Amino acid sequence: MGQSYEEWVDRSADYIEIDRLDSAAFALQRAMSLDPVNENNPVLLLNLGILQRQLGHYDDAYISLTASIANNPIPDVVLHRRASLLSDIGRFDEAMEDYSSLIRLYPDDVEAYYRRGVLYLEKNDRSGAEADFKKANEIDPGNMFTKLSNALIFKLDDNWAAAEKIYSALIQSVASPDPIFYMNRAECYVNSDQIFKASADLRAVGTTQRNNPYFYFLRGRVRLDQFDKVAAKADFKKAKELGYDLPIVDEWLKKTEK
Repeated sequence: MGQSYEEWVDRSADYIEIDRLDSAAFALQRAMSLDPVNENNPVLLLNLGILQRQLGHYDDAYISLTASIANNPIPDVVLHRRASLLSDIGRFDEAMEDYSSLIRLYPDDVEAYYRRGVLYLEKNDRSGAEADFKKANEIDPGNMFTKLSNALIFKLDDNWAAAEKIYSALIQSVASPDPIFYMNRAECYVNSDQIFKASADLRAVGTTQRNNPYFYFLRGRVRLDQFDKVAAKADFKKAKELGYDLPIVDEWLKKTEK
């Protein structure tokens, strides 16, 4: 006798526990194929989309997340997940639409204001970003995303010391800080000529950032400041290979040839 809907769902959870994400995704698909009208399917589609994104199947993830929205008991989670996916694959206008929908439906969603503000900056619209960041501050000045908004503005104004204080406070406030906090603090240290501290932050998160072009770009700048042009060049080339901003990284590559 074949597996039931519930058994396939349970099997998916078991696969996730042992990091077999492809098998977990397959199990969810099998469950939904057995009962296409099950009221739990929108949540399963959300979970499937998350798994597909982790597996790098971005088109499939988008389809699953979009299908998940209808009748989902947590539509805000789905919209956040889809907007984040769209941002990662460069579909910024669509991501902004999702964040705007979140703000319309959940006007106190500080994260949505922060994320949309970041996208405004991607479009070189600082006034739009600052309006969203200001709204986040009005809603909850102590929120993590409000603090990240403030740090971004400080960075835009080259106030690296003020930005560094925010990232340091965020790192100290939790037991397991997001590696991106260390990355941003390292950037602050690099731009304020505190290379030893920047190097320490990058070493702290290096094992988790092997596919992050931003990591290699920052480490390349550190190594260049340490007069290791060979290692710096290798890092800049890796950042370029992984998709970092080409004009910027090419400019830094030239510095390794001097």
